[in-house]
Amino acid sequence: MTQAAQGAPAPQQKGQQKGQQKGQQQAVVGTPAPTPATGPVPQGRGSTLGSGREDDAARRQAKAIPVTLNRLRMVAVVVCLVFGALTALQLMLSWNANRTAAADTQQLIRVQGIKTSLLRADALATNAFLIGGLEPAEQRAAYDDAIDSTVRSITDAAKAQPADQAALNALSSAVLDYAGDMELARANNRQGLPVGGAYLRKASAELRSTALPIVDQLVLANSARARDAMGAHNPVYVFLPAALAVLVLFLVNRWISRHFRRRFNTGLVLAVAALAAVGLVATFVTNGQQQQNDELSNGSFESVVDGATARTAANDAKANESLRLIARGSGQAFEDAWTAAAAVVDNALLEPGLSGLAGSWQTYESQHQQIVDLDAGGQWDQAVALATSADPGSPSESFADFDARLQDSVSQSGTITTDTLSNGNSVLLVLAVLAVLAGLAGAAFAAVGVNQRLKEYA
Repeated sequence: MTQAAQGAPAPQQKGQQKGQQKGQQQAVVGTPAPTPATGPVPQGRGSTLGSGREDDAARRQAKAIPVTLNRLRMVAVVVCLVFGALTALQLMLSWNANRTAAADTQQLIRVQGIKTSLLRADALATNAFLIGGLEPAEQRAAYDDAIDSTVRSITDAAKAQPADQAALNALSSAVLDYAGDMELARANNRQGLPVGGAYLRKASAELRSTALPIVDQLVLANSARARDAMGAHNPVYVFLPAALAVLVLFLVNRWISRHFRRRFNTGLVLAVAALAAVGLVATFVTNGQQQQNDELSNGSFESVVDGATARTAANDAKANESLRLIARGSGQAFEDAWTAAAAVVDNALLEPGLSGLAGSWQTYESQHQQIVDLDAGGQWDQAVALATSADPGSPSESFADFDARLQDSVSQSGTITTDTLSNGNSVLLVLAVLAVLAGLAGAAFAAVGVNQRLKEYA
């Protein structure tokens, strides 16, 4: 009993042991299971890194958009200003080209007038020389007027075109030499001295060998300058700045529309409208101006050139007619010169604007042939009488009528040419001002349009 009692646990101890065991079980149940010693799940790590990179890219893009917008605004503004400057420059060049063409045409008429006056003076002097003794007062006055007109025209031409001054100075000296020799010829002729004929032939020969080649070079130079100026309009160069500006603004609008989900930017659209409108109108006007100048070049301007050529050649022929008679039987060289000059007149009168004068010239040609027939037939006195007659219907009267009508035609054609070049030229000047204003307005519209997107982004 005692041992059994000693070996068996007391009821109180059993309760304590059960309590301890129960507490231990509860502690074991409440403690979570240990986590296996493995690394983080790879999928979770990749998602974290990818999200970080996307956030960085988004932040960089967010910072880049304002910078790009500022650059695009600068590009749009510069393009509009460049359009205004280039278009205005081209229009100003066209405006100046018309002014230059008008001035060169007037200079061409002056120079051709100088040549005509010289040959007219020579024709009058040689014709009066045939009379002998004191020449008719009317013819002498006409000769003096022709020389005075030549001197005045040389002075005016030198003032009008500085590029011609050197040649005109040389021409002035040649004219003075001619006038001096001709005065000697006329003085000797009044005294009935045969040496007067030698002075006359010398003066006429030097006129054709020295003075007229200078005038011919001036005619060619001014004709070339006038034609170049009339063809100096470039519609393509006016169109290109507008086309390039519109293209650049379109690309700027496209970039903004992709990033802001708006198809059109109001400011850029207004800028395109301003530039395109002025550019198209300027191109249309410049192209029309070029077509008009082409018509002038082949029309009234051509009549100026051909008419003046015909008039100088006709007066050259008239002078050679008298020189033939002065030579008395040995004037075939002067008759050949008359034939060559007459062929020039015939060819020039084929021009539609001059064809109405062909009948008047043919009348004189037939009368000249009468003079030639009389001289060739040994009737020199009768030939001289016919050549120097001032009666109505005489060769000199027919020639004077043709010369006056031709002069009026040249003057009319010259006026048409210069007036056409001058009239309407102000449109180009107005368009040049509008191009500058359109460039400034387009730059302002573009800047405001891009600024709106910047404000929305901010």
